[in-house]
Amino acid sequence: MIKAVIMAGGKGTRLKSNIEKPLVLLNKIPLISHVIDNLNSSKYVEEVIIAVSNNTPKTKNFLKDNYSILNIINDNLNDNLNDSFNSNFNSNFNSNFNSNFNSNFNSNFKSKVINKKLFYLNTSGEDYLTDLSFILDFFEKIDDNDTILFINVDLPLISSNIIDNILKKYFLNDTLSLSVYIPIAVLNNLNIKPSYDFDGLVPVGLNIMKSKNIVQEEFKLILADVELAINVNTFDDLNIALKFLNRPKS
Repeated sequence: MIKAVIMAGGKGTRLKSNIEKPLVLLNKIPLISHVIDNLNSSKYVEEVIIAVSNNTPKTKNFLKDNYSILNIINDNLNDNLNDSFNSNFNSNFNSNFNSNFNSNFNSNFKSKVINKKLFYLNTSGEDYLTDLSFILDFFEKIDDNDTILFINVDLPLISSNIIDNILKKYFLNDTLSLSVYIPIAVLNNLNIKPSYDFDGLVPVGLNIMKSKNIVQEEFKLILADVELAINVNTFDDLNIALKFLNRPKS
């Protein structure tokens, strides 16, 4: 089985806002919904799992409220932390952005019809690698031969066609895992400053692995699709994504 896991439990500190990153609006639609819709349109993805944490409680509520077919896998994992999180939540935030969020968010938001099995999974939200290890361990106990595509919630522009192309390339290789990289020149052309640069290549935030919590031999897939370069970590990134979405279609 091919599963897709949306990593949506991080703190999103670079946005410097009280709005949880998965709920940040792009064209009046939350980032999380863009990613869900893209995965839902994939020919190959069979299940979509959203990894949430106590860093993103509003995201979890949003999913429950707007995706009626959402099922609970391990709802009790972090419930004991909820009170602590809420009591320590930092109420200092960017009021202008909060106002913009409230004025643009459609309270009557309707999700598109989802034809995939959709779940959420509670994780610690401690850091990416800790959550990745937990998720692999969790699914290894169910079936250690599943294929899992991991995609960050801040990649709203990666279309189902790109996702399916990456999956096809994965199955043409013998390695257990695949990581997608993009040439730094593509980011430079968009005036995007990457957090990491490895010999001119930037990791996209999309990886494919077997459901085994082991070190897996990696195939590096290098692609130059602009959609892979736009990772929404800051307000500048959000503006770049918005301009890309609203560009004149050729």
